[in-house]
Amino acid sequence: MSGAADFDPQRHLDAMAPLLGLTITAEQRPGVMQFLAIAQRMAQIAATCPLDDAALDLAPVFRPGGAGGDAS
Repeated sequence: MSGAADFDPQRHLDAMAPLLGLTITAEQRPGVMQFLAIAQRMAQIAATCPLDDAALDLAPVFRPGGAGGDAS
């Protein structure tokens, strides 16, 4: 994974917003770029966690509803 110095939130936003069909206004851009930078730092932290290549630990599935699993 590239380092934090290599990540440019503005370039990422300019490249990804159209692909995702998002319209980001001039007023929204600073906040979006701030959160992209935060997400990149979080991803770097997660990428440093050691993982066993042989392990497959699936996350639990969220099913909305009552405590008994009844979604009605």
